Amino acid sequence: MDDLGPNAIIDERRAAVLIGITPLELRWFSRALGLGHQQGSECASGTVFTYEELKRLSTAAAASAK
Repeated sequence: MDDLGPNAIIDERRAAVLIGITPLELRWFSRALGLGHQQGSECASGTVFTYEELKRLSTAAAASAK
């Protein structure tokens, strides 16, 4: 079974769906807040997040929507 604890790794596409924003918005917020980690080789790289980082991104996204 996959690790679903607070340090589980979530890819960019799934993270955007969980938070309810587009992948482009997720990239913007993650760069602005310095969250997320690059994972993968030169051929297939992507940003991944922990649930703790998603919580922070979600809070920032919700605050900007007000």
